[in-house]
Formats: sequence, structure tokens, C-alpha cells
Amino acid sequence: MTVTLTTFESNLQTKLNNTTGTTDGQEFLLLSKSVEALNPSITVAAVQAEGTTQVSAVNSAGTTQVAAVQAAGSGYAALTGATFSGAIDMGSNNITTTGKVLYANMYATPGDLPSASTYHGLFAHTHSNGRAVFSHNSNWYNLLHEDSSGDVTIANDLTVTGSLIVNGTTTTINSTTLDVDDLNITVASGASNAAAADGAGISVDGASATFNYANTGDKWTMNKPLDVTGAVTATGADINGSLKINEVIEFVPIGNTTSGTINSDLLYSGVVFYNVNQTANRTINFRGDSSTTLDSILAVGESITCAVIMAQGSTAYYLNAYQIDGSAVTPKWVGGAPTGGNASSIDSYTFTIVKTASATFTVLANLTAYE
Repeated sequence: MTVTLTTFESNLQTKLNNTTGTTDGQEFLLLSKSVEALNPSITVAAVQAEGTTQVSAVNSAGTTQVAAVQAAGSGYAALTGATFSGAIDMGSNNITTTGKVLYANMYATPGDLPSASTYHGLFAHTHSNGRAVFSHNSNWYNLLHEDSSGDVTIANDLTVTGSLIVNGTTTTINSTTLDVDDLNITVASGASNAAAADGAGISVDGASATFNYANTGDKWTMNKPLDVTGAVTATGADINGSLKINEVIEFVPIGNTTSGTINSDLLYSGVVFYNVNQTANRTINFRGDSSTTLDSILAVGESITCAVIMAQGSTAYYLNAYQIDGSAVTPKWVGGAPTGGNASSIDSYTFTIVKTASATFTVLANLTAYE
């Protein structure tokens, strides 16, 4: 059905434009007849049929356009179930708010993960154990992550090829054996001075055993006995208690001088043997060493004992002057002070030096001739 409105529109427009003043009955009659001419004889069925025809035409046109788009670009993916064989390049949009790719790559349990060999490099989340995982070399690997407390737990071995820096209050290693390839372990790292490192060391839990540095005295301290198999080499020993030993082997330097002052360095040795026949009476000066006084190494109430052994020829000589740190002292002798040596013998002098006050000493001496 076709409705032509050209004549109606022209006549109606002319009439309306020429109407002035009061519209009379004739004019209303003309307008009424014109509108009546627009009342075509149209049924509902006709309208429905026309609509069906138009919908069919739209569907047909849409199908035609989709086919044209797909033909123009075969790389376009379907809205669901698409599989990409290449990279998805978002260009510079991947750093913008509108360009972010948001998705929940979550699997209920580790057993629900797809094949790691098929999806090499896939990152995912397993919900049951709260883990982030990735696939590599046909296996799924857990990524390190913080728990709700900010802690990171490593269930098995930790291999670090570079530096490992751990910032925290406590680092706990729950392992049976700790192997360290490095040759040196530093504790109290970054301490500004010895006072800041005071107390640094090793503690054995359960045994209450400690091995720690003490700033006072600048020394190592331990609160348990030390059992050593083999030799112990030290430049000195301070034992605040009884000393139990099976044998003492003492270093004895051999001297070859026959005259002049003898400097007895008691930090070096407690016994000295001059195995060449003496040719003159001699002075002996007791000290720590060339740069250390004996007074500085002995506290008041402490003593030290030493021996001087001297070979004598047919004409004997003896020690006739005695000093400590260069100052003269007079020993107390067993049986009186000697007045000479013992010819063709070995004379052995023993001196016990007791510090009674600052730079004040009592010296007990004895001379024995071995013929």
C-alpha cells in the first residue's frame, strides 16, 4: 500500500497560509476532509507482515557485513573460545588505565592446572593453597609470596647465586645442616665501633652456651669449658682459676753472648740458656719486651718466675747487677747473694718477681751450680 501526500501537503499548506482572521465552517470542512483522506484501510496483520519483512532484511544485511569483515581480516577472534597463536600487542596502551588487561587466571586446586608443557610460561593462581605459580620445563613452580603477616616461607632448599639481603627483626633457618661456602662470616655488620659490637657472637639454644665478643677487655668470652684436641698456640693466657695440665713444654731460646747487659723479655720466654762460657760479670734487666714494661703486664699481687742458665769455663763469672724496667732492684737470695760463679759448671739462676705496688717489686732469687 502506497500513500502519496504530495497533493495533500500542497493544498493544506496553501490553505493554511492563506487563512486569516476567523476560520469559517468551510475551511474546517476542508481540513477535516483532508485529514480523513489520511485514514487508509490498514490491518494489523499487514503491519506485522511488513515488520517481519524488514527484520529479515536487517538480519540478512548484518550477516553480509559480518562475512565481509571476517573476509577482510582473518585474524579477528571470536567473542568466546578464541585461541591466539601469536602475540597480543596492545602497543602503548598497556601502560594506561584504559589499556590494562584484567583477568582472574585462577584454578581451584593445583590439580586443576592445565598441562605445564602445553602452556609453558603461563602464570596462574591456585586458590586452595593461596599460591602464585608459573609453568616451566614441563613443571609447575610456586612463586615466593608474602602471607598476611608479611612473612615469606621457603619449604625446601634456597639457592642464591648472588647476594642475599634479608631485612627484618628475626631470620629463622629451620634446617638440619647449614653449609656456608664463604670463608668468613661477619656478625654485627655495620657496627660503628667495638662498643656497638659488644655481645656479638654465637649462642646455642637449649644449652645456654655462648661465645661472644666483649668490648670491656677487647676479648672473646665463653661460658662453657673448652676441650681442644691438638696444640693451642697463644701469645698469652689469663686463667682465673686452677690450672690442670699433664705436661709443660717450654720454649728456651739459646743465647751466645758472653758479656754485656742481658735483657730478659718475659713476654717472649721464661727460660734462657747461654751455652757459651761467660767472659765477664753481667747485668740482667727484666722487662716485658723492648716496647712493653714488666710493670704494665703485672697487676699488684701478681708474680712471674724465670730462669737464666749460664755456662762457665775455668774462670767463672756471675750476674752481679739486677734491674726491672731499667731500674735497679736487690733480690733476696737463698743462702745469701752470690759473690762469683762456679768454674767449669752450668749456673742456673731462678728469679720470682712479685709486684707489690705500682713499679714496686720483691725479687726472690736462687743460684744452683750443675757440675
